[in-house]
Amino acid sequence: MLAILALASSATPAAALQNGLARTPPMGWNSWYTAHCRVTEEIVLRNAQALVDTGMAKLGYSYVNVDGCWEAKRRDAKGRLRGDRKRFPSGMAALGRSIHSLGLRYGIYTSAGPTICSHARPGSQGHYGRDMKTFAAWGVDYVKVDWCAVPHGTDPAQVYAAVARAAARSGRRMLVTVSTPGVHKPWRWAPPYGNTWRISADADGTWKGVLAALDVDAPLFPYAGPAGWNDPDILQVGDRVLTRAEERSHFSLWSMLAAPLLAGYDLPSMSAGSLAVLQNAAVIAVDQDRRGRQGRRVRTRHHLETWVRPLSHHGTAVLVLNRSGDTRSAKVRLSRVPGLPVAAGYEARELWTGETVTLGPGGALRARIPRHGVAMWRIRPA
Repeated sequence: MLAILALASSATPAAALQNGLARTPPMGWNSWYTAHCRVTEEIVLRNAQALVDTGMAKLGYSYVNVDGCWEAKRRDAKGRLRGDRKRFPSGMAALGRSIHSLGLRYGIYTSAGPTICSHARPGSQGHYGRDMKTFAAWGVDYVKVDWCAVPHGTDPAQVYAAVARAAARSGRRMLVTVSTPGVHKPWRWAPPYGNTWRISADADGTWKGVLAALDVDAPLFPYAGPAGWNDPDILQVGDRVLTRAEERSHFSLWSMLAAPLLAGYDLPSMSAGSLAVLQNAAVIAVDQDRRGRQGRRVRTRHHLETWVRPLSHHGTAVLVLNRSGDTRSAKVRLSRVPGLPVAAGYEARELWTGETVTLGPGGALRARIPRHGVAMWRIRPA
């Protein structure tokens, strides 16, 4: 029997960036894990089309984000960034028009430093104003600003404040991300400057990496909310390393965390099972809940973790994660779920099986959970 601890009181987060965007966590696709520095126009458009063809766009996956290495190795004669002509022959503005023609939004990458990460291509240091205006002219909707090659001792808050000002003056509303891998605890200083902020190192495509990012994010619930979100990294679903149970757990946990849901692998070649994980509308609805409260880990016992997230319309999401290497039985008494609205009865739907049960206030949720798996319920007063 699980006894769930009461929720701790929330700290007050810094004021969020007021650009009217990211009222719920952004969703879409990002090119990095698919192509790394071999990204091309064809890869980007193929995955953009897949968002539409698979129905993912209708589920909320709207951003198509071109990560690093789209840049030509040198700026043009006027000091402007330009695309690599060999790999983006139509140009970056035309790419944006193609993405918009599909009803999707266009995202792009740059670095706060003089070069991008690990590659000799120009970053935006010294050019924040010029580059944001260039992106705006290209029709960009989302700008990932990485933390690479920045001189030692540079204050990231000052840098991203300048980035935010440049974006605000660009002439176009663009979602801006603070993509530092946890540098100087960005959850404390980044909310005025970005709609999301990376809180840790890359999840790296392994179950261990997913759990490492999860454990960094677990105590950061006071800092997330509408317009500003903790970002534990791009989704690893479809990487052909995680098991199906691990993929479901990963996706469910990111939804409990109110994390951005950015698919990270090639959609046209992804297995039907992995695509089905990304298309679970009930789990997506938890992530996109308009109340914007990040879930909390409230109990750990015998390698079983219980997470609770308050939802709008008197709803509550409850998740149990089995971190062990064996199948485990879990039992969660409703009377010990913190924040559950008082009611004469409850309807609880398990979001992966679809099984729905009606319980009284003294009832309990029960599940057999495979190794590295989850059970996840949405509970409403009956």
